[in-house]
Amino acid sequence: MATPDARPDARNDAFIREVDDEYRRAQLESYWTRYGRTLAIGVVLLLVALAGLLYWREDRVRRAGATGEAFNLALTRVEASNVAAATPVIADLARNGPPGYRASARLEQAAIALQAGDSAKALAIYRTVADDTALAAPFRDLATIRATRLEFDTLPPATVVARLAPFTVPGNPWFGVAGEMSGVAQLKLGHRDRAAPLFVAIVRDTTVPPSLRNRAAQLAIGLGVDPAALLPPLPKAVGIAQ
Repeated sequence: MATPDARPDARNDAFIREVDDEYRRAQLESYWTRYGRTLAIGVVLLLVALAGLLYWREDRVRRAGATGEAFNLALTRVEASNVAAATPVIADLARNGPPGYRASARLEQAAIALQAGDSAKALAIYRTVADDTALAAPFRDLATIRATRLEFDTLPPATVVARLAPFTVPGNPWFGVAGEMSGVAQLKLGHRDRAAPLFVAIVRDTTVPPSLRNRAAQLAIGLGVDPAALLPPLPKAVGIAQ
């Protein structure tokens, strides 16, 4: 008796594949009929959005370059004593420029006011920059330091100490300037024991400008600090293995 072939008939297999392909093609046509227009609109919108993003980036770079050139030209005019020509550009950037340029322009306005002898205007600008939380911390810190220096003689010493507390930490970029003002304010309050360590720390900080370190050394010695204490600590000796 003949043994039946265990493999499916080749013709049946081809027929099944043909039916399967036809079913899939029908599904695809049905899907395209139902969603093709929506899909096409989606693709177009995606391409338009991508083109808009690329244009926005390119325009942003172009505007930043133009803003930088305008600000640099204004600074050059200020240095050349042509403040009148620079003032409109700086004023526009101070009002409408990107945050970084807006802060820089305001600080330049304050510097121009100081050069013109208008301390009140400069102080008002510094206070505005220091209080503007939309600006980066370095700009606000610089404005705080400059405002404090400008009104140092009229501020209560306790206010100076409290305002500058965040800066009177070794390693802070403004430690030297803030530490000196805070130390003098502590002296006005009669806190010699708090002022002396600040002056010593300033002297030992090699990142502080030499002129400021020299003043701090004189103040520290005037408070009875041993000059030897102002020297940087010697490096620890390294033992030699036996």
